[in-house]
Amino acid sequence: MGIPVRLWFDYISPYSYLALTRAERFAAEHGVSWAVRPVFYGAVLDATGLSGPAEIPIKREYTLNDVVRAAELLGAALVGPPAHPFRSLEALRATCLFLDDPRALTLVVALSTAAWGEGRDLTRWETIHEVVDSVGLDGSDLEARAADAGKEVLRRTTGQALEAGVFGVPTFGLPDGELFWGHDRLDHLAARLSGRLPETAQRSEEIAARPRGVDRPGVAERFERA
Repeated sequence: MGIPVRLWFDYISPYSYLALTRAERFAAEHGVSWAVRPVFYGAVLDATGLSGPAEIPIKREYTLNDVVRAAELLGAALVGPPAHPFRSLEALRATCLFLDDPRALTLVVALSTAAWGEGRDLTRWETIHEVVDSVGLDGSDLEARAADAGKEVLRRTTGQALEAGVFGVPTFGLPDGELFWGHDRLDHLAARLSGRLPETAQRSEEIAARPRGVDRPGVAERFERA
């Protein structure tokens, strides 16, 4: 067993896919034991008052270009799903049935790769069944179990993510509660784990404690409502 690190993700996120392409190798190199935790990103956005990159046209265009560049540099296959954004609830709920299985990470990587690396449709139960079977897990009564037990687990993991301070995916959480957001922060996580990155919480808290100098009209109220 390595250092337990939570990996919050949603299949809808291309950056979750990019992180997952590195997850197994990262764990081996840095002594990490991943605890994969599905998150319904839409619920996170609703709870925080934020908008997803794909919901803002100019940001969607940039984000997809950024993902293509990042995948190229990582040497990761990138086809992209048939539609984006897409409904990831079924795949997330199905994943929640196997979180205690040693093959959970393998399943998550396989499902994410099916969507982003192979261009398969994760909104179809046929696709989800095929991927579950391909990693040797029991896909019997998958739809019914996902709609019942899987739904409840996803609500719980999403709630736990919000309680931990997660506002985007992927996010990596250390046992002490420190968060690292974004696939490109895996290097920061590696530096923290190796001791090359010193503790920074006190300095950031000192800066955050300073008074706000200015806010755009209506912004503070919007986040207070969220």
